Amino acid sequence: MRKMSGKKFLLKTSILKTVIVFCFIIYSGCHKANNMNGAAKVDKSGSQITVYEDKPVYVKFKSFQNLDSTWGFTIFVNSRPFLHYKKIPVERSSYGFESRKDAETVAGMFVKMIRNGNTTPSIDLKALDTLGITIRNRKNPG
Repeated sequence: MRKMSGKKFLLKTSILKTVIVFCFIIYSGCHKANNMNGAAKVDKSGSQITVYEDKPVYVKFKSFQNLDSTWGFTIFVNSRPFLHYKKIPVERSSYGFESRKDAETVAGMFVKMIRNGNTTPSIDLKALDTLGITIRNRKNPG
């Protein structure tokens, strides 16, 4: 066996690394293209199932009542808590939603945002106003 010089060895390993990186790029591009086909499907109950890397993602919410009688919600992804809001998710809010309906309206919007690929859904005061949801920062609840 002949010994390879240092320069030839480096050249061969560089070529090998380039080929491996190229194959990886081609594979990941094909893999992403396959996953994009039929990315979202709807089941019979109306719940949307989104497929990422062959794993179905179920997104839904559950509203709850706080101790001060206001309302909040939790967003679940694949039956695991993903987002939990005890108070209205805007900057100036100190309390939860005044009604269950208000909490569920915003939670439903957040679910749609997550299903559309936004993993950090948010809402602003203008959107809350458009929905008719008011923020009450009560000093003395009760």
